[in-house]
Amino acid sequence: MVNKLPKEIKKAWLVKNILDALGTIVGLGIIYFVLKIFVDKNWLHLTLIVWTVLFALVILFDLIQILLIPYIYNFWTYQITGEFVELHKGYIFRKQITIPLARLQTVTLEAGPILRWQNLTELYLHTASSSEKISGLRLEDAKKFRKQLLTIIQKAGDTHE
Repeated sequence: MVNKLPKEIKKAWLVKNILDALGTIVGLGIIYFVLKIFVDKNWLHLTLIVWTVLFALVILFDLIQILLIPYIYNFWTYQITGEFVELHKGYIFRKQITIPLARLQTVTLEAGPILRWQNLTELYLHTASSSEKISGLRLEDAKKFRKQLLTIIQKAGDTHE
């Protein structure tokens, strides 16, 4: 059965993107004042034009990210089959990740303040060679999913002994 992320993840993504945009504005504002103070007067006009273009491009990128949230949400799915965990993500470049359950070593839950605000968490799937995450699971669903995966890992470990 294919699972979608909960709708609350869209709010978390929106807040994260807005905070990223605000951080960008503050950072570029600091750069602007540093340029005005330290750049030679002959180069100041050209430097500020380049800065303005970069500022506009970064803000445009942040705005596009915010506007694409509903679209991105539709392309993020995951499922657990008998032998694999499958992740499907990406909206321009599609990516399908298949993790054999027998290769899983650890399953970790993490949540920052934005995810905790929406009662969501990130579930990390660690193998010997890689680590993937499912970001935005409801906390209670993530705990059940983690327990189910850990049981499978334990059974796989018992069969190898």
